[in-house]
Amino acid sequence: MLFIDETEYWEKGIGSKLISAVVNYLFEELGAQKIVIDPETWNTRAIHCYEKCGFVKVKLLPKHELHEGEYRDSWLMAIDKNKSVH
Repeated sequence: MLFIDETEYWEKGIGSKLISAVVNYLFEELGAQKIVIDPETWNTRAIHCYEKCGFVKVKLLPKHELHEGEYRDSWLMAIDKNKSVH
C-alpha cells in the first residue's frame, strides 16, 4: 500500500514514479508477466495514478473489500509486461 499523507506532496508525480519503479522491478528483476491490483472504486486519485502507469480496468468487483466496517466495490486492474509502456 502506498499512501502520501501530506497534501503538499500531492500532484507532484511522486506516486506515479514509485508505482512505475515497482512495476519495472517486478517485470525486469523478478520476471513477472502480469501485475494485478484491486483499488477501491472511491479511490479515484490512486486509480488515476495506476492508469497513468499503464494499468487498465479489467472488471468491477462488487463488495470486494472490507474497509472501515463495510464491504466496498473495487476495480480489478492489470498491466501485462508485453503491453507495458515502461
